[in-house]
Amino acid sequence: MFGKRISKSQFMMGRQCLKRLWLYNYRRGLMPPVSPEQQHVFDEGHAIGVLGREYFPGGRLVDADFKHVREAVQRTAELVEEGAGLIYEPAFVFDNVLVRCDILKRNPDGSWDLIEVKGSTEVKPEYLQDAAIQRYVLAGAGLEINRTALLHINKAFVRRGPIDAQKFFLLADITAETAALLAGTGDDLERFMEALSSGSEPQVGIGQHCSMPYNCEFRGYCWKGLPEHSIYDIPRLSWEKKNTLKAMGILRFRDVPDAFDLSDGQKAALRVEKSGRTLLDKAKIAEFLGTIQYPLYHIDFETIMPGLPLYDGSRPYQQVPFQVSLHVQAAAGAEPRHFEYLGDGRADPRPGLIGFLLAHIGPAGSLLAYNAAFEARRIEELARDFPEHGPALQALPARFADLMQPFLERAYVPAQCHGRFSLKKILPALVPDMTYEGLPIGNGGDAQLAYYHILSGKLSDAETEALRQNLLIYCGQDTLAMVKILAHLYQVS
Repeated sequence: MFGKRISKSQFMMGRQCLKRLWLYNYRRGLMPPVSPEQQHVFDEGHAIGVLGREYFPGGRLVDADFKHVREAVQRTAELVEEGAGLIYEPAFVFDNVLVRCDILKRNPDGSWDLIEVKGSTEVKPEYLQDAAIQRYVLAGAGLEINRTALLHINKAFVRRGPIDAQKFFLLADITAETAALLAGTGDDLERFMEALSSGSEPQVGIGQHCSMPYNCEFRGYCWKGLPEHSIYDIPRLSWEKKNTLKAMGILRFRDVPDAFDLSDGQKAALRVEKSGRTLLDKAKIAEFLGTIQYPLYHIDFETIMPGLPLYDGSRPYQQVPFQVSLHVQAAAGAEPRHFEYLGDGRADPRPGLIGFLLAHIGPAGSLLAYNAAFEARRIEELARDFPEHGPALQALPARFADLMQPFLERAYVPAQCHGRFSLKKILPALVPDMTYEGLPIGNGGDAQLAYYHILSGKLSDAETEALRQNLLIYCGQDTLAMVKILAHLYQVS
């Protein structure tokens, strides 16, 4: 049998994919380093967990970290023996499984309530299994568990002053759901230990489990043998159809049979993939261009989405715009004027951003964005959260045109894009002299992280200014890219 102890997180790996669990134990060197984006997610999850303790205040913390498991288990046993009524981060081991619970609350009759804290606004199926393995270990360690609950974020919460844990969280009883999983938990554990006892890597194919419910650290290893432009790159193709094609022995996009069940857009992309010739419907493009009214405002927002709301009037995981770029054209083909706004990182950026929008967007003309629903929704939220500007802001969403429309509707399918139509894919195909390559900030995730760094207050003035300049360059590139793409559409229509 496998002689090592596994953690709760490893148990959840096994639930997702047996190969993931095996690789984690025997080929951990295949894992890429934790990205800055991932670390930010981990840090915020920890902060939410700490806030959860305020929902059940007055507990005793087992502060020994993952490098000191024996001390954590021993300190937990001491607190239980001493009669502690509330314990944070207690550690238990049973059947070669280590769990660290978020909160353990003693009842008057000596039983315990297990409370798991999650930074989600809902109860997800994977959270039930997470709590079930904890119940399994706690029961094996001799504790009687009365109730199991999930403390999760209240999606209706709106910040007004300091965050009140009693209002920020909702407590969901998951006792019955986790009890139903207990028998299967023991079976799963036996299966995992058997696999880990083998020196052979489990044979598990790629599939939806590679990113559901969590992104697997070993995706790069398991997916490395795929051909370039594979069936897994086909936009919006269901996993059921991907698995069907794989079972047929088809992995390359271009090898998909013409008669295979695809959407009209996917069929158009397949024709281009097979022929290598760009698909261009000039009439549809001209029709789209006819919907645009001048003056034209090319607009792009950058946003952060904190789970712990930073500003009064904001909600958990709300997309909060902190930056906007505008390229304004008075007429088709006219030289654009560029305007930009970036929050200072010290106060809520939204009031200043609203003032910028109302000062630079006139009463007539279209607003053009790539995937315009995103920008339109942000403006609707600004109108909701700042009702004093509601009437002026509410008039803007109806003026949007979506530059993605010709590509989404397959009026224009560049052969170089292999069916993809994100801005980062379309731009180099249509405007080869423009690229995001080499930019210090090259995507929205980088932009979010940069602004979080500014918000942290830990940077020097020089470091802050460098990030601000890079943010301005990136966001300005997005709207200038739209100017160039639109000019190209006029040329080919």
